[in-house]
Amino acid sequence: MLSSERKVYILNELEKNGTVKLKDVCETLKASESTVRRDFEELEKQNKLKRVFGGAVRINYGSVLSQSNELTMDKKVTISVEAKHKLCKKCSEFVEEGECIFIDGGTTFMHMLPYLEGKHVRVVTHSDFIRLHKDSTIDLIVVGGRNLPMYQMNVGLIALEILSRFNFDRAFIGCAALGGGESDAYTAEMDTAQIKMMAMKQSIHTY
Repeated sequence: MLSSERKVYILNELEKNGTVKLKDVCETLKASESTVRRDFEELEKQNKLKRVFGGAVRINYGSVLSQSNELTMDKKVTISVEAKHKLCKKCSEFVEEGECIFIDGGTTFMHMLPYLEGKHVRVVTHSDFIRLHKDSTIDLIVVGGRNLPMYQMNVGLIALEILSRFNFDRAFIGCAALGGGESDAYTAEMDTAQIKMMAMKQSIHTY
């Protein structure tokens, strides 16, 4: 297939879905990863997409971070699944027997509970995405509050008040973007940012 044909396919997929995965393009077009990466690089230079880990996003998704250009949870859950599993496994290694931890909402940490099995820990989250896998050693507490369907998380004053009652050994926090500074991290709207800040305030260690 010609380079121009591959690029048309990539741009069409971005127009339909907002994101495209490197692996999917390679499988569909029977092209190597190095070839598709070059296509991504050239399209990025033309300001037609933005490369991300494991794929690319439509250019407007990478411009101004806001709710209007955030990906839905259903789309995020399919992105970088292997990397998220590796991250969750690594994070679980920090957690010690009997600790109380906070796990942030979103798809980054949704795979973490299986890696905590047998540690007799208490897990507090505001995420509707996290599910307990019939492990009696994990005490799972899902914080209530005002539900955000787009993010499948509970936020607001009720959630903040409940979180303020906990003291966490560790808090595992996700973000929507990283900045140039060592500690610059961003979210797309204020309600989830308040939850993150409260969890970090109540925690000894934050990741």
